Amino acid sequence: FGSRSRCHIVLSLVTLPILAMRCVAACVGMAASGIVGSCGGQSPSPVPDCANVDLGSCGNACCKLSIEVPMSTSAAMHALNSSLANGGPDGYYTLQPTAEGTLGFGDLRPFKNGVDFIGQVHHMTSGPKHYNDTIDITLTATATGSMVKAFSLSLIGGALGDNGQSYKNIKMAMDGAFKSNGYKLSHVDDSCPEPADPVMM
Repeated sequence: FGSRSRCHIVLSLVTLPILAMRCVAACVGMAASGIVGSCGGQSPSPVPDCANVDLGSCGNACCKLSIEVPMSTSAAMHALNSSLANGGPDGYYTLQPTAEGTLGFGDLRPFKNGVDFIGQVHHMTSGPKHYNDTIDITLTATATGSMVKAFSLSLIGGALGDNGQSYKNIKMAMDGAFKSNGYKLSHVDDSCPEPADPVMM
């Protein structure tokens, strides 16, 4: 073999086990929790929390929600970070590096600009195409706890419809972090709207 061929073989031997371990970890996480985190291709989706379909509200499929949480911004950030650190509820979340040099969430409190923490996580669907979405999150203090603002955007261009995945990304993350403490979720614009009531015949 030439040197280039030998390099390709070595790289394959190194990278394939890593990719396999990631797939196994994700599958184990999903099996352990029993949570299906992808809305799938069937429309309407039979998966819970996939009814809020978005049709290109942001020039691409997206969802923007606000979440009221009865805990401090620090406690809420740690709840999100710890919940998502190992793949999240379905095993397919990945915390992202921040401009502040941290993984998951950056601390903005020293700047006193009203936002205490800012973060980002990616979610990958479990279907054959493995679509990736970005979820951006900020946390601000309120009189009763924290206001979490979350925005999910499909990373692939041309995603007019998401079959409810953008809403699902946020709702599943919030359930994983705050369900035991309770939270209030609200829409802030026309993205990922509530499904229309079925017409009775």
